Parts: sequence; C-alpha cells; structure tokens
Amino acid sequence: MGKKLFLVIYFAFFLIFFIAFEVPILTELSFILNFISLTFFMIYNIQYEKEFSPFLSVFIVFQILFFIVAPVVQIDFIVSKGFDGSGSFIQNFPFTEGMCIRANAYIFLFNIVFFMTYLYFKRKIRTSKDISYNYPQIPLYLLALAFFSILLILFNFKSILFQYQNEFYKEAEQTSVSNYLIVQKFLYFIPFSAVILAQYYLKSKKKLTVNFYVVVILLFFFIAVILFLKNPLTEKRNALGPLYITLLFLFFRKILNTNYKVTSFMFFSMVLIFPVLTIITHSRYTLSQMIAKPILISKNIEYLSVNDAFNSLHYDAYPNFLATIDFYDKKPVVYGEQLSCSLFFFVPRSVWKDKPETTGFKIGNYLIDKYKFNFNNLSNPYISEAYINFGIIGIILFASALSYFFMIMIKWIQSQDYLKVVFAFYFSIYLMYFLRGDLTNGFAFIVAFWMAVIVVPKYIFALIMYYVRK
Repeated sequence: MGKKLFLVIYFAFFLIFFIAFEVPILTELSFILNFISLTFFMIYNIQYEKEFSPFLSVFIVFQILFFIVAPVVQIDFIVSKGFDGSGSFIQNFPFTEGMCIRANAYIFLFNIVFFMTYLYFKRKIRTSKDISYNYPQIPLYLLALAFFSILLILFNFKSILFQYQNEFYKEAEQTSVSNYLIVQKFLYFIPFSAVILAQYYLKSKKKLTVNFYVVVILLFFFIAVILFLKNPLTEKRNALGPLYITLLFLFFRKILNTNYKVTSFMFFSMVLIFPVLTIITHSRYTLSQMIAKPILISKNIEYLSVNDAFNSLHYDAYPNFLATIDFYDKKPVVYGEQLSCSLFFFVPRSVWKDKPETTGFKIGNYLIDKYKFNFNNLSNPYISEAYINFGIIGIILFASALSYFFMIMIKWIQSQDYLKVVFAFYFSIYLMYFLRGDLTNGFAFIVAFWMAVIVVPKYIFALIMYYVRK
C-alpha cells in the first residue's frame, strides 16, 4: 500500500468517525483540533522526516488511539444513553464538557511542545552513527546463555506451569512486585539477547563453519525458550506486542524499516484490527465453538459493538487523565512526589517507609473514595504524570524530556551496536505501554529490559575477554 492510499483511507476513516459518533459540539471541536495537529505530525513523519524514527510513529498512533478515538467512542456511549449531566466513564468519573475541553487543551499543549522541541533537538543533536561495536566470542556467549536458560526454566518451572494453568492475575496475586520485576521482566528477557546476537552472528558470517551451524541450532533453541517463557497464552500484552513485533523487525526488517511502514502497521493494528478482535476475545462463545459453527461469529457481532472494545479499562487513559486533573484541583499535591517514586522504583518500601504509591493506585483510590469505583490498579498516562507532578509546567517539561529521549533513541537505532539498535526498536513499540502508564511500572519494566539485553551481555563479554586474554 502506498502513502497516498494510506492517507486516503486515514482521512476517510476519520471523516466517517467524526460524523458517526455523537459528541457535544464544543467538545468535538477540541478533539478535531488535536486530530488536525497529530495529522500534521504524521504527514511530516512519513513524508519529510529523513531519520528512521519509529518512536514518533508510535507516539502519534498512541495519541490518536487513546486521546481521540477511545474518548470519542466513550463520550458517544454516554450521550447515547440520554446524557442528563449524570453520565460517567468506565471508571465512574463523571463526564462534563468543561473538563473534557480543558483536558484536550492540555493534550494540545503537550503535543505542540513535544513536536517543537523534537524539531529543536533534531537540529541540535547529531544523529551520526556510532563507532562499530564488536561482539567477540559470540558462540561461547550463546553456549553460556543456553546453560543459563535451562537453569532458569528448571528453577522456575512450577511458576511457569502455574501461568499456563491459571489466568495472569491469579499468578500475579501470588508474586511480590519485586520478584515479578526481577524474574518476569529481567531474567526471562536475558535469553532474548541471545536471539539478537545469534541473528547478528549469522548475518555477519559468510562461511559455513562448524560454529555457524552450532549458532543456527542455538538460535532455534533460544526462540523456543522465548516462546516458552513469553507465551501469548500466558504473558500480558504490554510485553507480547513489543517482543513479537521486535522479532518481526529482527528477522524481516524490510517490513518495518521506514516511518511510513511503522505508522501504517501500528495504525491498522492498534486502531482498527485490535478492536475488531474483541469479537473473539470478548466473545460469549469459545474459539472452538466459532470455528465449528461460523454462524456464531455473526451472532457475536450483533451482540458486541465497538463500544465494548473501547468502554473498558484497556482504554481508560483519557478518563484517568480527567480524574488526575480533578485530583490536582481538589487534593494537596507535593511537587515531584510521584516522579520520585518512578525514578527510585528499585528502593523497597521496607527501606523507604514513606515511599509514595504509584500514580495509578493514587488515582484509583481517589476514584474509589470520591466516585465509588471498585478497582484501584489503574493505568495513568504520561501526560497525567506530568500534570500531577508539576501542573501545566510539568506538561511542558515532560513533553520536552520525551522528545529529547527520542533523539537519544534515534542515535541508538542508527548505531553500529546491534544490541542498541534492537533495544531502540523495542522501546519504540513499548511506547504504547509506556505512554499509557503508569510511569513507575513503565519505567521499571524498560530499565529491566535494558539490563537484560544490553548490560548483562556486555558484562558477560567483558568477562569472556578477560579470561580469554588471561
């Protein structure tokens, strides 16, 4: 599909979208203003951006999905029920036009500051390629990782088996936060570094030596380990999407090697395909029943609507931002308190007695106390974290910090260091989770992944070279 056809489909979709869904006029105009600004950014990204920046692509798709598509559908659902001033979002926060227009103004400010600083840092920060980083003794490293992977599976076999037999939330209830972070988000990702380096080794070797065939066997072994530890049936979607899309990038790079390809891929998958998949994932019937009797699919379509996809806690970023604004207005706020919790996530609460609760829990408890909601483990988007920490100034600071970090990641994805390249691409897809929040979990998980695929391999290579030279 060419860029022109994609843009035709894009504009046609949103023309129908804004006509089909009923939203109060001033609120709708505020959404359209944000849509226009994001569309401008998207056209710049796919037409004029010379650097490969999947980060900007995913950022745009996230903003469109969570701050335009989802809230418009949610507000339409509220209005269609005969809104009389008492309608509320999925987490019981009441819908008011004034609050939505105010939130959209903040989102518009965030988007504009982000894009302007993105262009500024792009001129100021050189994105020239780094010096090539050589990984010596890769077969030896892979053999060591194979031994480690076997031990990892053996020591955690009961836990892995429990995941296969039970829902994720039952497994999470029996696991401490620190143990979950160390095992699931750090140790289980270390074998992924072996997949990256095995693929790197095979690409760089032209002669079919014994080591070449050994690495081929080890590559299949590590892919099997990843499938076992990060299985689609047991793992949360925030890990599956970045992991499997990164594998696609790793082995079939031409599919996702331009800004246009990443933008169109993420737009179609996140905005169009995933909501349609609720026909299966939120079905009254099992997958085997629908395969045996395809007529059940049409019955399920009649039963479900697009509202069922977007009126769920999976798309609660916008109403949680509204709740955060309300919290900031009515509760005492300590500037930077939530940010300190995120930056020092690794400090246990047994040591830091007054460690703040994560923003998701804080807003969740606020909704329980004030609006009689029944659940407190909520997400909280990046812009909410900005606002609850420093108000409007926080929106400007956090938008600028994000664009600056994007520049660092652009340098990494252009790097000659293969681990940095893959980490940077993984982070670009991970942005769909990171931007949704909350910041503490999003930051902790990406730091754990960074340690697993960059810090650990380089430390092991340093040890290998030390003993080889010795």
